[in-house]
Amino acid sequence: MSEIFSIKLVTPSKIFLEANASRVTVPATEGDIGFLANHVSYISSVRPGFISINLENGGEQKIYITEGFVQFNANNLLIIAVELIEKENLDSNFINQKITDLENILATNNSNIKIQSKIDSLKSLSL
Repeated sequence: MSEIFSIKLVTPSKIFLEANASRVTVPATEGDIGFLANHVSYISSVRPGFISINLENGGEQKIYITEGFVQFNANNLLIIAVELIEKENLDSNFINQKITDLENILATNNSNIKIQSKIDSLKSLSL
């Protein structure tokens, strides 16, 4: 059995990454989930956080995801995201702006647990 599987990260505007990986960790709504080759089929929504990718060539890549969905099936991992940013291009100003935007939305609908969860996830990030 191969230790490698394909990964594809897409946003509405582009294909962000197509590669082969040996391991990928995704911040799923239920908690972080790690994928290895031959993982059982899986689908989930994704919360804000970092996707950690161990590439086939031995390199590692960390990518921030605002939200989206993840699907693993037949050694193909697909992540459909609203927004993806490589960790080295991410700064505290971006995070603070996202928190402010979500807090403004929450102020108009203070019972939205999903928005509060996103705010909490953003506040917990360490850059």
